[in-house]
Amino acid sequence: MQAWLKNQENLLTLILVLFYFVGIVGIGLNPTEFVFLTPFNLALTAFLLFKLHPEKDLLFYINLLFVFVGAWFLEMIGVTTGSIFGNYTYGEALGFKLNQTPIIIGLNWIIVAYSSLQLVQTISIKLKVKLPEIAGALSAAFFMVVLDILIEPLAPKLNFWTWQNSDIPLQNYTAWFFFGFAFCYWMLKGGMLKNNPMGWRVYLAQIVFFAVLTLIF
Repeated sequence: MQAWLKNQENLLTLILVLFYFVGIVGIGLNPTEFVFLTPFNLALTAFLLFKLHPEKDLLFYINLLFVFVGAWFLEMIGVTTGSIFGNYTYGEALGFKLNQTPIIIGLNWIIVAYSSLQLVQTISIKLKVKLPEIAGALSAAFFMVVLDILIEPLAPKLNFWTWQNSDIPLQNYTAWFFFGFAFCYWMLKGGMLKNNPMGWRVYLAQIVFFAVLTLIF
């Protein structure tokens, strides 16, 4: 067991599983209080996700900053105008807001885009298929939308955000796909797709997390 834990990949995976399990139990028992740990959840998820990313050079951080800022501005325009995703408002669970938009939402886009890209890479390696960059970004955007489809019905219950008239517009999913593709393609062109075994694990953990919460709520 000790030898197994010395493998950093195994240790990080164990922490990830335990962390999300505690999150499911905590939200299931006391959702009102536990959801306010969401910013901490995203921060720890990002740490676990990028811990094994090789070559974290200056360009790596510039690319992350671009996606973070770009995604935040996208959400800010979206929530204040309703013209991108539809008409919605953010709740309090995502923490501090600037112009009605949680600062942490940029990190969420980074996590979802990067982990989706890593999932596509893992599948491609398993199938021994080399995807062109555009096809890879399109595939990753698809997986981003799959995750968003799981999250959207839960969002109002977890005080993430609420939609006007409680209707989730198709516009939201098309915007997620389009801008998800743009951010994923940016990451690919920026050389961010390195061999990171935590990528698909984080994506799968989020899928299981929100799927179980869907059953609970």
